Amino acid sequence: MRFGTIRYMEWHKTREAAAIDLCRSGITPRPLIDLELRLEELELSGNDVYGYPPLLDRIAERFGVGTENVVSTLGTSNGLFVTCSALLSTGDCVAVEQPAYEPVLAVPEAFETDVVRFERKYENGWAVDPEEFEAAIPDNTALVMLTNLHNPTGMFLFDDEVVRLAEIAASKGAWLFIDEVYREFLDEYRRTTTFGLADNILTSSSLGKVYGLGDLRCGWVMAPPELSKRMRRIIDYINVEGVFIGERTATLAFDQLEALRDRDRLLVERNRRLVTGFMQRESESGRLSWVEPSGGVVIFPRIEIPVSGDELSDILMRNHGVAITPGSFFEAPDHFRLGFSGDTEELSTGLEIISRVLKENSAD
Repeated sequence: MRFGTIRYMEWHKTREAAAIDLCRSGITPRPLIDLELRLEELELSGNDVYGYPPLLDRIAERFGVGTENVVSTLGTSNGLFVTCSALLSTGDCVAVEQPAYEPVLAVPEAFETDVVRFERKYENGWAVDPEEFEAAIPDNTALVMLTNLHNPTGMFLFDDEVVRLAEIAASKGAWLFIDEVYREFLDEYRRTTTFGLADNILTSSSLGKVYGLGDLRCGWVMAPPELSKRMRRIIDYINVEGVFIGERTATLAFDQLEALRDRDRLLVERNRRLVTGFMQRESESGRLSWVEPSGGVVIFPRIEIPVSGDELSDILMRNHGVAITPGSFFEAPDHFRLGFSGDTEELSTGLEIISRVLKENSAD
């Protein structure tokens, strides 16, 4: 294996604190008090050798699968690594969407695979064109990797679209791995998954992005039973088992997911209106353009003035204490990702500053 630097992860973990931080891609982490737990409900140790059984039951019940299909992981990043460990060998071919969330590209590269790309084009609404997808993927590909909702654009592939891509992947001999960590932002697709729609589909998700519980590191992969067994054996090499008190807390949180989401609904809707208004104004000015996302709490505008996403990020942070995520981390240097799940007043101020900076840096 070959481990390089995941630039986005390093930047995100070491960047300077911002007065107005618009980088978060999920719901703001919530305090423990929000879960309204009693101390006697928790325990430090118990049976979680391959996942805490009541937690596996909750996940399986929520998505209508068997517990034999559920592999408990330490978040979706761990699930991504476990999946690649189970499926890939040096020299295998892996197809990854472009633009991509960097770990989705970096992890298969760490396994010294031959990585090919299929494009999700701005001009096509960040969709995946099936004919271009098929042409981009060689025969005997081992694995195809997607995010849905797409990170960084927030665009959604409907289930029939995913099934078509799975059919194409199967014709090439490939598994189709789909990171669904943002899927439950869409009301009509809560409690659903594309796992099971085709025999070669694998999915992963967690309680982090939609429910603000990322620090519990409660994630999972859903896979056919034989592949699930292989993944559990790999976990024996990595972290052996999960953190029991975290898995117990996550189990109790499953009973509160709808209430937690309802608490965030008004904030997210209010902030989305602010962001939509901001983008309408900036689009009319010719300074930004966008494809409005299907859901989630991020946007991925394209900059239409002679300033890159890195330059805009630097100016905003250095001169105004406002943080955005440069699009270069997603292979799109003329874009930036902006998260809008935080405080409404801070978001409003941040958007005003961004507008002012864009205007100041526009060509005459």
